[in-house]
Amino acid sequence: MKKSAIILFFSLICLHVTTGYSQKKPFDYLDVFDLQYVSDPQISPDGNWIVYRRMGFDIMTDRAKGNLWMIRKDGSRHQKLTSREVSESSPRWSPNGDQIAFVSSTDEGSEIYMYWVSTGKFARISQLPASPSSLCWSPNGEQLAFSMNIPKKPPVLAKMPEKPKGAKWAESPRITDRVYHEADGRGYIEPGFNHLFVIPASGGSPRQ
Repeated sequence: MKKSAIILFFSLICLHVTTGYSQKKPFDYLDVFDLQYVSDPQISPDGNWIVYRRMGFDIMTDRAKGNLWMIRKDGSRHQKLTSREVSESSPRWSPNGDQIAFVSSTDEGSEIYMYWVSTGKFARISQLPASPSSLCWSPNGEQLAFSMNIPKKPPVLAKMPEKPKGAKWAESPRITDRVYHEADGRGYIEPGFNHLFVIPASGGSPRQ
C-alpha cells in the first residue's frame, strides 16, 4: 500500500510538471508588441511622486511609442498623465513641484507642453520649427531651456541645371559629409547643429 501511494505521488508530480510545461510557449516575434518597459523616471522635488515614460511598440506602425504616467512612491495612485494617445517624452518637474514640462509629438511635429499637478490640466506653451530636446528648468522656475536642431545647407558638389516647367525629374542625389546621417526608425537626418534656447514657463517665443 505504501509503495502504491509513493508511485501515485510521483505520477501526480510528473503529470503536473508535464502539464505546466506544455502550457508554456516559446517567445514569438510578435510578442515584442506586448512588451512594455519604464524609461526616464523623474522624482518630484518632495520625493512623493514619480513621473516616467511608459514605453511600448505599435504593431500597426512598427514603431516605439511612449506615454507619461505618474505614481506615488508607495505604488498607489498609478495614473496616466494626460488623456492624449500621442507620443510623450522628457518629463521635467518644476523646482517647486507644481508643474511638469514635457514634450508631446504628433505627425505635425513636437512641442513643449506644461502640466499642472494640482488640477491635472495641461497646455501647449511653444510653437517651434523643429523638435525640442533636453528640457531643463531655471532655478527660479520662470524659464525652460532646451536644445533644438537648426538646419544647415547640405554640401554641394555641382550646380544642377534648372528643370523645365512641369518636368518630373528624379530626386537629386543626397550628398553628406557626416558619418552619422541616418537613424533607425527615423531615416535620413537632415544636416544641422543643435543650439540652446530658452522659453518662458508661461509660454511665448523662444530666445536663442
